[in-house]
Amino acid sequence: MSDEHLERWEPIFPWIEGELGGKIIRRARQGRESGGRYAWFVDLEVDGQEVKTYVRGTRDDSFSYVKIYSTAREAKILDVLHKQGVPVPCVLAFHEDPQAAVLGHIVGEDNFNLVTDQSERDSIMEHFLEVLAQLHSVDISHFENADVTIPKSPEEVALNDLDVWQSTYEAGVREPVPLLTFACQWLRRNVPRKNVEPVLCQGDTGPGNLLFDKGRVTALVDFELAHISDPMTDIACIRSRDLYTPVDRFAERLRRYSEISGREIDFDTLTFYNVKTQALVPMALAPVMENLHAGTEHAEWIAQHVFYLRTTAQSLAEATGVELEDVDLPAPRETRFSHYYDMLIENLEEEQSPAIENSFLKNRMWFSSRLARHLQHGDRLGLAFDDQELDDMGELLGKRPASVKEGHRAMHQLVLDSGPERDEAFVRYFYRHAKREEMLMEGALGMCEGAELSPLR
Repeated sequence: MSDEHLERWEPIFPWIEGELGGKIIRRARQGRESGGRYAWFVDLEVDGQEVKTYVRGTRDDSFSYVKIYSTAREAKILDVLHKQGVPVPCVLAFHEDPQAAVLGHIVGEDNFNLVTDQSERDSIMEHFLEVLAQLHSVDISHFENADVTIPKSPEEVALNDLDVWQSTYEAGVREPVPLLTFACQWLRRNVPRKNVEPVLCQGDTGPGNLLFDKGRVTALVDFELAHISDPMTDIACIRSRDLYTPVDRFAERLRRYSEISGREIDFDTLTFYNVKTQALVPMALAPVMENLHAGTEHAEWIAQHVFYLRTTAQSLAEATGVELEDVDLPAPRETRFSHYYDMLIENLEEEQSPAIENSFLKNRMWFSSRLARHLQHGDRLGLAFDDQELDDMGELLGKRPASVKEGHRAMHQLVLDSGPERDEAFVRYFYRHAKREEMLMEGALGMCEGAELSPLR
């Protein structure tokens, strides 16, 4: 696949050779596992020895939060943690423009879903909880010179991360997402005000963002979202990652973390951070959704966006005590294009994909077939879903909007103008909206397919 954005990265490779004093002998671009950022495995020969590195580049500008949660900031955090003895990659060198951290190689695998032996899974999770407790024990004063905000009050502890997400989301979108407008408003109305000893939270912790080998964690990886907060933030993150990388017996893992760390699980506070954690994914992706192009991980971003809209609505229902009802979804209708979509998907998945050997290009074909499935659902369900959406919004607005776009703008404003007395009605509507959006990606949700939030207790 040609990618004009790749050209700007070429100068970093001779730069790496100069910084590490060696010659590159192998380099491979990482695919989906990179989470959408530019990343490479780069091996060098240095003084006759092979040196393995991982080059972690920055995301593209459509991820507006990287203006604050930058790769440079992440590198500083990793440097502090490595010096404090927390198992994280060491930073060998840092390239300023474009931003890229050259990280030392660490032995280990990252796909926890491939571990089938239960005793090995339990051993990895036990050690992970120990490492997480170790991370949470690092004195936060060490991060004062690492571009990390040190909150001073309970409100600042709860809101400093939300401030980043909300501000970058609002600055990055042309059309606000009413569910996210409501989630942010609800979070600010329900800030935990208990005094808590804040810690550095990884901000996206759990299986998938750790390396393991022989039943032990060899490193925590991916600290781009790290910030100072209540440790319940990271517990909420584990629950989020558990959706597509199950940790098994989630409630039992919570109790074990409490025993190891000596910290009580505050379920009221955890409910707050769970809403925030679910909402931050669509907040990060909303600007991306408005700027999708053929070179992006389009189908993956659409899938995560709609999936986490649904889990955000469910988390809000959990937090507000709303019992959600099943959503009435119409049956798909055949159109004159339906058979064409069937043929397209068959060609992509049964002819093209099996013939591709390059892992990166195979990943790209996977996105293409998932996008085709999304379009197939849109062809068969789109008009019916639009009618349901307009009817739903009309009930709340007092008038059926002329279009979905006009209705979403009006719903955004209605949320801003409303108080907590309308929370239940909003939560029910947003859940129905999110279920419809998710249905349009059925069969194309990837690792999110069929996933549900694990019970907290």
